[in-house]
Amino acid sequence: MASSSSNSAEPNLNVRVADSHARNQEADSVEHHIDVGIKAVHKSFSWKNRKPNHVVDWAQPNTPYHEYVKNLVAAGWTNLLDLNKYMSSADPQQGLVVSIIDISDDGKEKRWPDLDNEIDLRKFLQSTPRNDAKVRLYVAEYVRCPSSALIEVLGSSLKLDPRFFQWSIWRKGHVFTPSQRHRAPYMSLGFGILASSEPRRTDAEKFKVMVYVQPDEDGTGWTGIILFGSCTKHIVSARVLTPPPTFGSPIPPTISLEPKSLRQLYLESFEFMDLMQALKSPFYTISNILRLNCFCWNQIITAIREEDRLINGISDTSIGHTEEIKRSLSVVQRSGSLGWAGRDEKITQDSHEALEEDFKHLVDQTDLMWQAREKMAKIQQRKSEGRWTSLTNAFTYLFLPFTIISGIYGMNVAEISGSKANPDIWQFFVAVAGLVVLMVAVLSISNWIHLQRKHHRAAGLKEVLSFAFGHNR
Repeated sequence: MASSSSNSAEPNLNVRVADSHARNQEADSVEHHIDVGIKAVHKSFSWKNRKPNHVVDWAQPNTPYHEYVKNLVAAGWTNLLDLNKYMSSADPQQGLVVSIIDISDDGKEKRWPDLDNEIDLRKFLQSTPRNDAKVRLYVAEYVRCPSSALIEVLGSSLKLDPRFFQWSIWRKGHVFTPSQRHRAPYMSLGFGILASSEPRRTDAEKFKVMVYVQPDEDGTGWTGIILFGSCTKHIVSARVLTPPPTFGSPIPPTISLEPKSLRQLYLESFEFMDLMQALKSPFYTISNILRLNCFCWNQIITAIREEDRLINGISDTSIGHTEEIKRSLSVVQRSGSLGWAGRDEKITQDSHEALEEDFKHLVDQTDLMWQAREKMAKIQQRKSEGRWTSLTNAFTYLFLPFTIISGIYGMNVAEISGSKANPDIWQFFVAVAGLVVLMVAVLSISNWIHLQRKHHRAAGLKEVLSFAFGHNR
């Protein structure tokens, strides 16, 4: 009995030992898989094996241009203090699109694919030399102001003057003197465009267009940076900048009028540009921007005058148009900048004369509009004063019966006091009527003499009496 029970217990012990060994092996396997998984996660998140990422790249950015601006401020150029503060922010750029155009020495144009972020722009600037291109244009558009990242990329890659960016960020204060501004290789244009989204037809969206012309060290070419501070699209064609073909001559093919930004309209205008002349004259190259500027301001002035005519008065409108138009005229009179090359080229002088004529005409039209508005304001003021006079007279006529009754009952006349020693009431009315007739006669004669001297004509009875009774014409 004892031996049989011991024999049966031995197999059970072996089974338990085998089960325990199997469980230990399974646990070891699970721990091994966990260790492998953790190591794989650490390996995937290690800096050496991470793939480049835009967010990581800009998390710890290399900002040599910002450091340059910061050092300038510390060295005493306090006019760059706003730019230094602005570049310390990391606000994302809205609506950024950068078009790049190369113009070779034989007048051929090459357009690169558009870029929509600062990182791709930096890579392009670092990896794409101009080679045979004599002129390269960077034409960018964004919403209102360039971002600090865009300033960093353009400023460090092209070694641009920081005052150019200080001028572009809508900060108040002194940037440079007029003589420095006129000779700097860049310029600023104030644009105004009718805002179709606004409730009033004369409201305008205002923004800046900045142009920087950087000549090559050997003087054989140049680089242009054109920054449009608006992405608003408008239904208009670049062909409005050129005269139409004469009757009977071939007409260009039909185009579809789609909403386009000013950057797109400017790029379309290259179709009408002599690119060989663009190599020699930066002012000629950007002349279509000035024509767009004149066209847009002309639309605003025309809309204001039409609105004034419709309401027969002065419409509500934004101010500052005349100042911006006159600033654009001064840019034209300098042929962009006194520091640009090609000022003696014939194409530059021809463009200068045509644009100066256009802007002077626009300034004259703007001055005439404001003169007409000033006259209209005086007329409205006189009408307002006349309405107040009429209202005062109406109140006078309203209270006149009460004045007469209270005056009569307050008089010492025989009919009221009962004393025969006092005058009769009819004597009072006769005296008042005589005095009124005398005043009307004096006023009528005075008005008749005034009209006779001023207008050299005899006034009619109706005109004389109407003045005497207070009806001004």
